[in-house]
Amino acid sequence: MLYCPPQTAFPNQTALYNFIEQHSFGCLVSAPFFCSHLPWLLQRDEGEQGVLYGHIARQNPHCQLLSKAPQSEVLITFTGPHSYISSRWYQSKQAVPTWNYAVAQITGYPELLDNAATMNHLAQQVAKYEPDIGQAMVKMPFQYQQQLSAGIVGVKVTITKLTGKLKLGQHRSAADQQGVFAALSNNPEPEAQALAALMQQYELGVGSA
Repeated sequence: MLYCPPQTAFPNQTALYNFIEQHSFGCLVSAPFFCSHLPWLLQRDEGEQGVLYGHIARQNPHCQLLSKAPQSEVLITFTGPHSYISSRWYQSKQAVPTWNYAVAQITGYPELLDNAATMNHLAQQVAKYEPDIGQAMVKMPFQYQQQLSAGIVGVKVTITKLTGKLKLGQHRSAADQQGVFAALSNNPEPEAQALAALMQQYELGVGSA
C-alpha cells in the first residue's frame, strides 16, 4: 500500500471519501501487473467501507484479466494536486527542495457487472458530471446507448482498505508553511494553485507564524 507517516495521514475516512469524489479519475492496478486509468463513482454506504463503480472497454485485455481472477485484490490510486516546492520559499536557514502532493489509495475485490448494472451505474456517473442531464441525454438516445454498451463492461470494486497521504509540509515551522503557501498562491500554474487551496483547506500556512 502507501508509506504514510502519521502526520501526513488524512484526518478521517470522510475526508478520504471527499478527496476521492473530488479526484475520481483513478488508476486501477491488478496482478499480473496491468493498469487502466478510469473514472470512478463512489458509493459510500455500500459494503463495510464503500464501493467504487467504473467501466472498462471490453477489448481492453485488463477486462479479461479481471474476469479470470475475481478473488484477487486490486489497487486503485487517486492523485490530487502536486507541485515542486523550492527551498527558497522556506524561512529556515537550511532546507532542500521537495515535492508536495496528495493521494488516496484503496484495495478491494473486483467484480464485472452485467449489461443492466453497467448501464445503471454509467447513468449515475454521467449525472454526477452533467449540470443539465436532460440536455446531455439528447446526445445519448436510448438506442444509441444500447449500441455502445456492447463495447464496455462495468466494474464494481468492494473496498477492503482505504488510505491516503497529504504531504503538505506539516512537519515544517509555521513560517516555512507560510512561505510555501504564499509562493504557491502566486504561482499561475493550476496545480500550484490547487495545492495552495488544499493547504488552505487544512489551515496550513495561512495563520500567524
